[in-house]
Amino acid sequence: MLTIRQGSFEEAIAIKANIPEMHEVEPVSQLLERIGSSPYLLLIAEVDGELAGFKLGYETSKAEVCFYSWQGGVLPAYRSQGIAKELLLAQESRVAELGYKKITVKSMNRFAHMMKMLLSNGYQISGYQQKTGPEDAKISFFKRLGNRRL
Repeated sequence: MLTIRQGSFEEAIAIKANIPEMHEVEPVSQLLERIGSSPYLLLIAEVDGELAGFKLGYETSKAEVCFYSWQGGVLPAYRSQGIAKELLLAQESRVAELGYKKITVKSMNRFAHMMKMLLSNGYQISGYQQKTGPEDAKISFFKRLGNRRL
């Protein structure tokens, strides 16, 4: 049974350390430094009481009422079960309840499944940043939350 709940940075790091695509596992202090004093939301997905995935984001603009979905992932053993989508939907729902009007996220060409999930859930492409090559290029997405237009 899938459960999504608020979690700790230690849980997120434990999950992240076991996701092959995540090359850098920052200590809690580094995550907190990046977030600073911004409000944040850290969701944990559990399957039958076992850690399965996480999603972490924080407020980027009080003026634009914007939330940035920064990091997330699902452990290989739990993929193809819809957990990433459930985390995405839970994050959207909770940040909308908190009053945010827009959510943004970045991905890379090499994460095609993530980009397909974002597009199929109403996210729009808002930018492209070339890196060392096409696989490392960053694609920015956004989605309006609620009925209010920005």
